[in-house]
Amino acid sequence: MKTKIILAAFVSTFMIHQSTLAQGALTPPGAPAPTMKSLAQIEPRTPISFVPYTINTPGSYYLTTNVTGISASHGITITSGNVTLDLNGFTLSGVPGSFNGVNTPTSYTNVTVSNGSIIGWSFSGVNISAGQSRNVVIHHLNVSACGVSGISAANAVISDCTVTGSGGDGIDATYCTMRDCTVDGCAGGYGINLQPGTATHCLVIRGFATGIYCNSPGCVVSDNVVRNNNAGNFSGAAGILLNDANNRIENNQVFGNGVVGAGIGGGISYAGNIIIKNTVSGSGANNYVITGAQVVGPIITATGTITSTSPWANFSF
Repeated sequence: MKTKIILAAFVSTFMIHQSTLAQGALTPPGAPAPTMKSLAQIEPRTPISFVPYTINTPGSYYLTTNVTGISASHGITITSGNVTLDLNGFTLSGVPGSFNGVNTPTSYTNVTVSNGSIIGWSFSGVNISAGQSRNVVIHHLNVSACGVSGISAANAVISDCTVTGSGGDGIDATYCTMRDCTVDGCAGGYGINLQPGTATHCLVIRGFATGIYCNSPGCVVSDNVVRNNNAGNFSGAAGILLNDANNRIENNQVFGNGVVGAGIGGGISYAGNIIIKNTVSGSGANNYVITGAQVVGPIITATGTITSTSPWANFSF
């Protein structure tokens, strides 16, 4: 009995002691922190839903819908460097009397335009050629029915673009790298005008005058298909035409380009051009018109089995 009384007293004392210990803060915590992302975190770019529109601050911009310009105005004007413009799959349309679809009034660095369609501008679809622009990227655009040129750019990489139905040149490129582009049906100028630059893996077809025009030293034209240009049948036009020295024309397929397939133009015998491994047909005796001191692979004109062992041979038939 004495043991039971002592145990009961101990348990009672322990429970009283425990009840006097601190139970934690009684003040309720603050409001729960937000668990969802803000709109700026989901889409940190700036939307464009109308034109004319001026981008004057560095950043990333995107179209939210198809937009149509107005007469006597550019569509989207970029007056800042470090700008990315994503057409987001939409169409930037011009009207009669409108200017350029995308325009920079002076030189800027780090400008990218991509991913959409640009149609019906009275001047150019894209004009990023003013001054000494640097680090320009023009990618994955469909440009059609522009009055002066489809794309005019300087110091740019132009890739995976399609230009159709320009009133003048398809692509005017100054110090540009161009690849995997299609130029179709230029009504009044050159398909591609290099001054200088590179054009590789492009398709240039159905132009009114010269397909690819090298108008400055240092052009490289390689691995292109150039056919059915010079619809105007000009004596001074060609599928590929060199109008200066020190250019390289290599491994192109040139067919049915009217008077001249591939030639040295301008009435002057420019020197030091390299013409190798091309296949030219459809212009008869004028498949190649080469004057002056050029470096030219042997031209094979015979049909049947190839007997030449030169790795630099050109073909003519």
